[in-house]
Amino acid sequence: MFAAAKLNPEHVPILPDQLNANVSRFLTLYGSGLPFVSRSQVTPKRIEQVIAVDTQRVTHWKGMGKKTYTLIIDHHPLAVELKPNQSFSGEVMGACTTLLVEQIEKAELSLNPLEATLLTLGIYEDTGSLGYGTTRSRDLRGAAWLLDQGAVLDTVRQFLAHPFDDSQQILLSQLIQGAETRQIRGHSVTVADARMSQHVSEISTVAHRLRDLLDTEILLVLVQLPASLHLVARSTVDTVELGSVARTYGGGGHRRAAAATVKDHTFAEVKSSIWQIVEQYISPVTMVRDLMSYGVYTIEADLNLKEVAPRLRRIGHEGYPVVEHGRLIGLLSRRDLDRALEHGLGHLRVRDVMNAGSVAIQPDDSFDQLQRIMIDSDRGQIPVIDGSGQVLGIVTRTDVLSHWRRLHNNPGAATESLNYDQIRNVLGVDAALAIQRIAEAAQANGQVLYLVGGCVRDLLLARRNLDLDFVVEGDGIALACQMAANYGGDISAYTPFGTATWKLEAAVAQRLGVQTTGLPDHIDFVTARNEYYETPTALPTVYRGSIKLDLARRDFTINTLAIQLSPLAANGRLLDPFHGVKDLRAKIIRVLHNLSFVDDPTRILRAYRFSHRLGFEIEARTNDLINTAMPMLARITGERLRNEFTLIFQEERPEQILSLLDKRGILHGIHPEFTFPSKAVADFERARHIALPWNSPDFSLDNLYWHILARHLNPESLSSFGERLLIPTGEVEAWLATRQLLEAEEWLNSDLARPSKIVERLNKLPESALLASWFLMQSAVASERIVNYSQRWRYIRPSVNGNDLRQLGLPPGPCYSLILKRLRDGLLDGELAKGSDELTQIKKWIADGICSQIPIQNG
Repeated sequence: MFAAAKLNPEHVPILPDQLNANVSRFLTLYGSGLPFVSRSQVTPKRIEQVIAVDTQRVTHWKGMGKKTYTLIIDHHPLAVELKPNQSFSGEVMGACTTLLVEQIEKAELSLNPLEATLLTLGIYEDTGSLGYGTTRSRDLRGAAWLLDQGAVLDTVRQFLAHPFDDSQQILLSQLIQGAETRQIRGHSVTVADARMSQHVSEISTVAHRLRDLLDTEILLVLVQLPASLHLVARSTVDTVELGSVARTYGGGGHRRAAAATVKDHTFAEVKSSIWQIVEQYISPVTMVRDLMSYGVYTIEADLNLKEVAPRLRRIGHEGYPVVEHGRLIGLLSRRDLDRALEHGLGHLRVRDVMNAGSVAIQPDDSFDQLQRIMIDSDRGQIPVIDGSGQVLGIVTRTDVLSHWRRLHNNPGAATESLNYDQIRNVLGVDAALAIQRIAEAAQANGQVLYLVGGCVRDLLLARRNLDLDFVVEGDGIALACQMAANYGGDISAYTPFGTATWKLEAAVAQRLGVQTTGLPDHIDFVTARNEYYETPTALPTVYRGSIKLDLARRDFTINTLAIQLSPLAANGRLLDPFHGVKDLRAKIIRVLHNLSFVDDPTRILRAYRFSHRLGFEIEARTNDLINTAMPMLARITGERLRNEFTLIFQEERPEQILSLLDKRGILHGIHPEFTFPSKAVADFERARHIALPWNSPDFSLDNLYWHILARHLNPESLSSFGERLLIPTGEVEAWLATRQLLEAEEWLNSDLARPSKIVERLNKLPESALLASWFLMQSAVASERIVNYSQRWRYIRPSVNGNDLRQLGLPPGPCYSLILKRLRDGLLDGELAKGSDELTQIKKWIADGICSQIPIQNG
């Protein structure tokens, strides 16, 4: 009130009829230095304007008429319908006073120490001395500015802490006796009620004390006073909407604090209905099942430490559940394992050094229970078991910390999700419906299903990507087979990796009720898994895991995103365990862990491919790690390298990626002669826009790209380059043929290159070499002659054959080939006309002794 009056000096701050005890004491001492007046001191005949602060309920005063303008200033969302002569100013804040203090500071109004102290009391009172979860950073800045204006914290402390009077003590005692606590959706909810024969002030203060005593998450206090019925609600969590509960009984407030002076219900009516009302406005608490990792790696109790150590170190977890006959009997930590081995105790069994005991939790236990077990046991990994004691998974301190960050990094922010409308808008109706059908099948099977990887990344970037990959916490192959059984299509499964590919044919689309053009040609299913590398650059060893472990094995943070589609109640929840969304917004490529490029150096090529495609920068530390891992490029298998280049060729402008790889020395790391000069850049650009002069089913743009790369290699290196990338021998021979033909370009451009000579030279060359040479030739004449050969000359044949020569009386022999070749050369070079001229010329050659020109070879 004082702050509003300071900003609006033409207004009079009028005290309410009832004041909290601490306010009353403060004004008794210091009120003479402040501009407040009591209601009895003000008797206006006409009130033109009213400002109501920290409330949205405006009391009617004598003198207020239909034209009286009312400004409501509050730090809660507007929850009443404004009348034509009312307006609202405010936003969600810890204290209403903060909003007005910011305006005072902006207006450069001066405050004396007493005024600054009063305003600081207002902020501290509303925010629990800046300790409530609803406190904002602006509350702290407002309080700091008031301190600069001379606010006295000793006085603030004096008037915030005040003892209960006798009536409050009696009320507290009765509320403790009348308290009932229930578990509702994982939350502890307490309702306490009391009937008082005398008036009690500041029931909210008593409610705060009661909540601290009972250590409950949600508290509702119902108090019947002689002349009124009051409901006060307080919460330490944001998963209940207490403001809505209070509005049911004529009051209001926000999530964590609300109150009502109940007029339309009796004490008994409120007491009987309050539990049902609370249940309507409370959300489920986070359960262990929401945080845990499924498919944990367990170890048998009787294995010796030396035997299990190498594998456990490669997997890299901090702790492993120990089982005997399938039941949990302890936990082996990496720390205890390493210490035992350092002391030469590798011969001991796992059971000899494990933390014995079945400290565990179940999937439906609450997050609070998990925290208590971790604190009491002082363990960072808690196995999750079912009712029979079988180990289902594990939950760790990292999971607890990640959950805390999600809740508190952006207070009040909703959990990110992607619903089917958003998926439909980006991927199209057909793909979205196929995804929905798969989710429904997973739901029916009780399987947890996620859409993962590049498709999710591109959904957030509003880029259409039909590369649909699903991860199943369960059996991915089984789900794929069920989809094929329901809708048709073939399945290709690879059991060791738990993967399956569902091929989508026209019949599948028809049974799904969608268009084939709106679907990919296949969909991949993967059983959630983790992996470790026996040696750098090798293929990984795979074992079953959870979605979090599955995402942890991926390359870059932006590719670790997942959408939970089943159970359907997940409603498209976005999983982002490695802050991929943050990197998407920052437009950076960040590798997932420091040895990622050592484990799989092909990720170096992928980093530049994604950087080019998305227009993102490679993060500085990731660049450093690429430099460190450069020597590992020489150890990648040729097949994996070739596949990566195939993917690069599919990008919009692959020459830009290859230029960057060349500048960074990455191409050189793959093969010492591998370069990508500026001429190759120009050739790549031209290749995408040129129409081939004839069609060849075995020749694609990728083939042309490879020929361009080979064109700029040292001729002596072509064979070794092909071997390095495991290029098929036929393709390498085509590169060599292209190189030889390009070296003959000068001859092909000259008058010496008659059609017959060209046919003789090109006759046995691979088709890809002809097309690549046509593209790479500098001379238009030479290129045109390759086209003439391919489209006309190579098809020209004499009409005369061996039978005709036999009828002329010529005995079979080498002379046949000589005559037919001369005929073809004559036809190609325009020296003969097809038909009767051929026979006439043959007779003349025979008469001239053509057959006698063939040398006789001794056997």
